[in-house]
Amino acid sequence: MDFFKAQFTKIPQITPANLSTSTVLITGANAGLGLEAAREILKSKPQRLILAVRNLERGQAAVKELSSAKHASTQIDVRQLDQASFASIKAFADGLSGQKVDIAILNAGSWSFKWGQTTDGYESDLQVNVLGPALLSLLLLPNLRQAAASRAPDAPKPHLSFVSSGLHEMAKFPERSLPTGQMLAALNEQAKYNGQDRYQTSKVLGLLWVKELAKKTSSDEIIINAPNPGFCKTNLMHGSTGIMKYLTKGFGMALGRAPADGAKCILDGAMVKGAESHGRYLSEAAVKDEVAFARGAEGAEIQQKTWNEIIALFKKDGVLPKGAEHL
Repeated sequence: MDFFKAQFTKIPQITPANLSTSTVLITGANAGLGLEAAREILKSKPQRLILAVRNLERGQAAVKELSSAKHASTQIDVRQLDQASFASIKAFADGLSGQKVDIAILNAGSWSFKWGQTTDGYESDLQVNVLGPALLSLLLLPNLRQAAASRAPDAPKPHLSFVSSGLHEMAKFPERSLPTGQMLAALNEQAKYNGQDRYQTSKVLGLLWVKELAKKTSSDEIIINAPNPGFCKTNLMHGSTGIMKYLTKGFGMALGRAPADGAKCILDGAMVKGAESHGRYLSEAAVKDEVAFARGAEGAEIQQKTWNEIIALFKKDGVLPKGAEHL
């Protein structure tokens, strides 16, 4: 019932902010919610908009599509970023070294429905939805802190927003009960893979990372949150097959939120909401509680476990940014 109520909640318009000296970064920005978020944020005339995309040709096509909405003062850059590759994430972040980023929207994600592995050796949805954004967030902290140090008085405080999903509440996530050091390993075993639960579980893990990263980062400096755009008419579920393919298509047509409204939910978190949203899940442009097991004593335990395992994984793979272990 809550889902249906949420889907038909009227999403408020976003009042343009003063982004005339701000740099905005959006991952997965060439299509769907990322492209709509870029279109919406151009109304605030940012000084620079960085579109982080896996395919540069599609990124350039997005620039052309956005050209009519772009103010003459806004510079749009297209940068390659593949969240299925730690090397690509590192190269992307290296390309921004010494440059400030005022707003970072980590939107790129996948829903595979079937087992697949990245070149780094991790289940694809686990890496693209959890490990990739986690690594990128650590690498972007210096850029966001640089923005905080030079922020104009009337500009929004730097924001780091991870696009979440209401479907996280449906996650079974039995791996959460495993001892520290075994949870991610279990999620990376093909024999234990559950395609019907993987996307939802990845969104819970993403939320737990957001909460712990926010705990270790002052809201006086950077706002870190997780806005949910709702179930939107996008191509996220293109990997579904059989009856599921037709069910999701019909479900989307009947109940799917317009991508423009989903983008407003994202921008509300990334530009409008303040310290009250730090470390929080947002839905329908309001601070909401996440799934019960991710809160309270149980939530704190899983949250710490998630952080420790991801940091250990980055350390093992030699990609942990300097100083991140001691945040």
